[in-house]
Amino acid sequence: MRSRLAWILALPLLAGRQDDSKLAPKPLDSPEVWGIGARVEDFDFRDLEGRRGSLSELGRGAKAVVIAFTSVDCPVSKLYRPKLDRLAQELAGKGVRLLFVYPNPAEKPEPSAAVHDKDGKIAGRLRATRTTDVFLVDSSGVLRYRGALDDQYGIGYRRDSARKNYLLDAIEAVLSGRKVSVAATEAPGCPIESSKRPSRESGIAFHRDIRPILQRSCMECHRQGEIGPFPLTTYDEVFSVGARIREAVNGRRMPPWYADPDHGSWANDRRLTTAERETLLKWVDDGMAEGNPKDAPTPRRFTEGWKIGTPDLVLKFPRPIKVKAEGVMPYKYAITRTQLTEDKWVQGIEVRPGNRAVVHHILVFVLAKGRALRDLEESGSGLESYFGIMVPGEEPTVYREGEGKLLPAGSSIAFQIHYTPNGEATEDQSMVGFRFAKKPVQRPVLTKGIYNLEIEIPAGAANHRETASFEFEEDAELRSLLPHLHVRGKSFRFEAVYPDDRREILLDVPKYDFNWQFQYRPREAKRMPKGTRIEITGVYDNSAGNPANPDPTKVVRFGEQTDEEMLIGYIDYVRVK
Repeated sequence: MRSRLAWILALPLLAGRQDDSKLAPKPLDSPEVWGIGARVEDFDFRDLEGRRGSLSELGRGAKAVVIAFTSVDCPVSKLYRPKLDRLAQELAGKGVRLLFVYPNPAEKPEPSAAVHDKDGKIAGRLRATRTTDVFLVDSSGVLRYRGALDDQYGIGYRRDSARKNYLLDAIEAVLSGRKVSVAATEAPGCPIESSKRPSRESGIAFHRDIRPILQRSCMECHRQGEIGPFPLTTYDEVFSVGARIREAVNGRRMPPWYADPDHGSWANDRRLTTAERETLLKWVDDGMAEGNPKDAPTPRRFTEGWKIGTPDLVLKFPRPIKVKAEGVMPYKYAITRTQLTEDKWVQGIEVRPGNRAVVHHILVFVLAKGRALRDLEESGSGLESYFGIMVPGEEPTVYREGEGKLLPAGSSIAFQIHYTPNGEATEDQSMVGFRFAKKPVQRPVLTKGIYNLEIEIPAGAANHRETASFEFEEDAELRSLLPHLHVRGKSFRFEAVYPDDRREILLDVPKYDFNWQFQYRPREAKRMPKGTRIEITGVYDNSAGNPANPDPTKVVRFGEQTDEEMLIGYIDYVRVK
């Protein structure tokens, strides 16, 4: 049998394979290697309400026991918790008991019948390594299944329902006396954290070496009240999620950034440098030493109010939008009138989510007087341009002096919101603020959507390519590029074809991720001479190998919702003489 260290090293790598942005749990070969068929050694516990128990007592008179690991702040665990709560009720009627275990020592679960495994005794006995691991123990105390509850949620994707119900299938097999067909799988949750403090000071220390990296690249989202699932502002907070940091950084999933560094230089590039990445990984591997607090840099100050300054106009949803607890949600729309009696030039735009825990991104569109919300939803008028955007961690848009966007008199503002349910039903009422230009605007900022309404992606196609293009009718300078595909999107490229037929890749996104809708802003102005053509190319994975694919048997065409597809490349530019 493997040592406990070997188990701990193996499973996180299987569930968090490097450089993969979408990962579904997969069956594991040789289930007996993972403990299947072996008797689970008994263990004692005290639940969060103070009651004592043991595995043997829990199993007495039961047909089977399910031990489900969960977490307060792991996003995947939170998504699965409502399903596990329902499952506990359903299983009770079948003679199957369920025990919840919180394995991370630093988290603070509410008092309940669950167990807080602070010392790692239960996780060690079962060799659990992730916060969504579930274990099925039969009436004789033998482990019959371990791994994922199902495949509804994973790394980089979510579905409305599961396609494979691993645990339920295993329970039905055990209750009917059959062999479990899939007895061990990977689990998609977060790695279980250690409570062991470093025994010695290493060459890398938190306050001197790590905190500056987190301040620059992580704290914008990972602080109280922001979208990050846990804060990273103090040593104790960071120590408590060290394994998660290591996995996300090693897999290049955090900080999120998808542009190929060989093409373009970006003002909002959020990548870690090679040295920063290596420093973080080594610090975690060395035990996460704290060092001397006096070595810490000056704390970064974050603007808690409007980052664009006091807005001249604030508009919010007319009423809150309800957000469900589980699954996926189609784009939601809301509209409100500006009540402007004259045209205004906007120099600063800030979209502020009302509920940062569930708002993933928002696009803001302007509807001219007389246009209705259905024009945006049904006719795709939002394809031509957008007015403002909010994505996690991005600064609001502030244009250069003398540049701005026109907000017409009598217009309305339409919001298109992408919600990501997080395990709790809630609601949201987001808003947008505008700061008007105080000086004349000589160069209007124009947004152009380059798109193809005729895309058609064959069923099962793993590398289907579609294109669209736009030609400048006068000299221009690019201000930003924003690729947009849906969940079958695999890669995206902007390429310029200049009047002399020279070609240049402006932006290459080799691993497109629908969950992160970035506006890539060139560090320096990029001139587009008259006659320059911008070509966009989107590649789609409509195969069963794409875990985010709603239906690989379906031919997919253009549509507004995420189970359909799009090919849009938005560009912001100004005309120049």
